[in-house]
Amino acid sequence: MPENITGDMTTGTVTTTWPSTKEVFTKHFGSGCFTCPAFGGEPISMACTMHSTDLDMFIAELKEAARKDEEARSA
Repeated sequence: MPENITGDMTTGTVTTTWPSTKEVFTKHFGSGCFTCPAFGGEPISMACTMHSTDLDMFIAELKEAARKDEEARSA
């Protein structure tokens, strides 16, 4: 459930579970985000810190993107 996305979750868990969230990562961190050695295993909170991105805003955008995946699955 998108509501369960937190800063403690890893970037890999979120993008694997909800592929639409990749757009949020690209928007804020750039397209090179997915080739970074840290991507996949680092917590979202750490990624936001490293990119000087507001965690609460980022989580809100991830949840919005994840809802699109959930809606598509239930359609």
